Amino acid sequence: MKLISSKRRMAVIGLTVGLIAGASGLAVAYFTSSGSGNGSAQTGTGTNVTISQVGAGYDSLIPSNTYTEDQCLAGCDGPSEFGNDITLANPGSYQQLTSVVLAVRNWGPAITGASITLSINNTVAGPFTNTETFNIGPAIVNGVKPLTQDLTFELASQNLYVAREFAYGFTFNDPLPSPPGDAAGEGSLNIALSSSGTNLLIGTDTTPGTIELSDTFGNNNDFPACMTGLSAGVFEKLVTDCGLSQEFNAYGTPTQVLAGSDDIPAVEFNVVGGSALELYPGGPPVPVSFAITNPGSSPVFVNQVTTSAVSVTTGSIPLPVEACNISMYSIGGVNPATIGGTVAPGTTVYDATGTTISMTDDHANQDNCENQVVTLGFSSN
Repeated sequence: MKLISSKRRMAVIGLTVGLIAGASGLAVAYFTSSGSGNGSAQTGTGTNVTISQVGAGYDSLIPSNTYTEDQCLAGCDGPSEFGNDITLANPGSYQQLTSVVLAVRNWGPAITGASITLSINNTVAGPFTNTETFNIGPAIVNGVKPLTQDLTFELASQNLYVAREFAYGFTFNDPLPSPPGDAAGEGSLNIALSSSGTNLLIGTDTTPGTIELSDTFGNNNDFPACMTGLSAGVFEKLVTDCGLSQEFNAYGTPTQVLAGSDDIPAVEFNVVGGSALELYPGGPPVPVSFAITNPGSSPVFVNQVTTSAVSVTTGSIPLPVEACNISMYSIGGVNPATIGGTVAPGTTVYDATGTTISMTDDHANQDNCENQVVTLGFSSN
């Protein structure tokens, strides 16, 4: 009996101790200590920027502005939209468009705030339109001799990529409508025409002997009478080499067209990867522009960009030095060009510092340099 009673007391005592510990906490003794370990953090590597020339991918302008023909828009019953189908010189499937230059001729009074819309049918994002306003001076001698002016659409900030081949059109949003048939009244504007055979310096006319237009009035006597399929208000490709134009032979005779000299709009499309304009011995310096792209994931600081004339080539075959010496070409203006700024990741900045290239006049026959390509190099620090 005593043994049984003793076990029961121990059980009761144990339960009591447990309740006390739960209510007041249990003190535990400890020792102090110290330790050490290792870890790491990775520093990233700066990505090299890409420097590409910005220049013409297509150019049918006449630098001297000696145009003899033009096509009226809007105020003279001309097409409501006028353009062409072109192919850029570079082989890239899609190319970044930075600017477009349009040569216009004004036969009437000055136009303030002339609104002109550029349309392109084939970009990465689909059809594209851009409207800008320009101040256009009056014709010289009261419309007897027109004023020719180059208008520039600045598109670099729009991150616009066009296909190598596309159709474009210009629409003049007439601020001062003129009576039908009033070719010299306020609100009319003409697009200058150049020859695809002699004035198209860079790029190609995709389908020679054709233009793109939308004509609200149908055939308005500007184009050959043999043209067919002209749909009022539809922007479409039309053939111009079927016969004589009724308006100043503006689009050339069939013979001229077959010789590759049909008339086309005078325009310039500038792209990343394009070319500088033509060089002549002793001629004026030609601007060299470039784009700096940061393809990495962190900002990159670019201090200066140096441009150099690397070689003279025919396609990919280097010419002998005696045929056309690279020393005939010199880089001038601002070189190196100071950028002095940070290029954010995934962005492109454009140079406007004034680097140029020119061709030296060595007072000798330099025919061996005709039509040759000068390769430029860019380096940055």
